[in-house]
Amino acid sequence: MKKPLTIEEYFSKRTDITPEMKERAHLLTEAKIKGYELQQARKACHITQKELAAQMGVSQKRISDLENGSIDVMQVDTLRRYIAGLGGTLEINAKLPQGTIQLTQIEATEA
Repeated sequence: MKKPLTIEEYFSKRTDITPEMKERAHLLTEAKIKGYELQQARKACHITQKELAAQMGVSQKRISDLENGSIDVMQVDTLRRYIAGLGGTLEINAKLPQGTIQLTQIEATEA
């Protein structure tokens, strides 16, 4: 049996895949991973999607979308309420060549 290809080997053999397509695939994969991590955090808090949705004032489908990788299209306030619903804090930082600027830190108590 042949040894499985690494992702890098696979992409190097596929001449029809552009760098833009590779970047998009990478971003989608990262979004899925982040969504999965949020899902695991929610489950660790013993909160269902339906309960969290009711607390946030959104539909259960919106929670499902977020946990399935739609983080990049999520509004900041919705993500803040999701994190606050788990008892956490959302922090947004801009990393620039000159340094990092903390744009917002919203405590869970403000939810």
